Amino acid sequence: MMRIGVLGAGAIGGYLGVRLSAGGAAVSLVGRRSLVELRSRLCAVALDGGRQRPGDDLVVTEDPAALRDAEVVLVTVKSTATAEAAALIDAQARAEAVVVSFQNGLGNARILRDTLGASRVVAGMVAFNVVREDEGARLRQATRGPLVAGTGEGAVDAVMRSLGEAFTAGGLALELRRDIEGVLAGKLLLNLNNGICAATGLPIASSLRSRDARWCLSRCMLEGLAAVHAAGQRPVSVLGLPPWLIARALLLPDAILLRVAKRLVSADPQARSSTLQDLDAGKPTEIDALNGAIVALGREHGVRCPANETVVEVVRGLEAASPPLPFVTPARLRERIMVRTGA
Repeated sequence: MMRIGVLGAGAIGGYLGVRLSAGGAAVSLVGRRSLVELRSRLCAVALDGGRQRPGDDLVVTEDPAALRDAEVVLVTVKSTATAEAAALIDAQARAEAVVVSFQNGLGNARILRDTLGASRVVAGMVAFNVVREDEGARLRQATRGPLVAGTGEGAVDAVMRSLGEAFTAGGLALELRRDIEGVLAGKLLLNLNNGICAATGLPIASSLRSRDARWCLSRCMLEGLAAVHAAGQRPVSVLGLPPWLIARALLLPDAILLRVAKRLVSADPQARSSTLQDLDAGKPTEIDALNGAIVALGREHGVRCPANETVVEVVRGLEAASPPLPFVTPARLRERIMVRTGA
């Protein structure tokens, strides 16, 4: 039985942990008190509607000391809390425990490695959205996408393969790839829609059915591609289509896009981006690790990213605003980007 700790057990961390527990792994979820109080009601709902309850031995706690026996620690905290998570793992987990970052953005694994050492930290990616229902007890996968992680050398590679087997036992495939940095870059480009959804207040499905919102996302992705390429990175397809083709397809008329790229625009009507969920909850967002990461990468390599700069500015304004939040319409966001870019 594999011993797995999950640090930052929100929607994603809780979902992964419940599925691993249902498959027979010994899982400890470290999260907020609200999650602890839901222990008896927790369940994970797969994309096909299948429901899983965790094993009786699932531990749900606020105490990071629960990580001390873990062979693997999955890090699912917000990117703003990565350094704090690294310090907790350093203090509480075994020195040989493998640490897997399942977080948004590009730099989280590097931050973890700075504290924990390079050899035992593995970057990972969750390409699907999870929504919390029934007061947070029901964790439901709402969009399609793979679960991917890097590999490692020697003992770390063996642990990652065992982790893959643990996920398989829970009915969730973990794809192990040596080109994980390219996968993360590809995911970041798709995740730029998080900022669009947050700026406009639209659920994911609604944003992908708005031609103005898709235009904004296309501009952000094209800027992102330029910045990523300037940095010497080669983004890998996450949804079966290369990022440059997705950016172009977003500009197609609704009827054509819905026919030729149905998978691209397929999403549960209730699914909301994590950035929008943070705004709704009055929490700081991860915008700096998303559209903000593209802006920073562009500046570092001499690539202008005005569309992403606009999205970051709007979201930061919403973070500072009082309810009801003054979201912008997709048309207004497009206008602001066009003014800034001269398009």
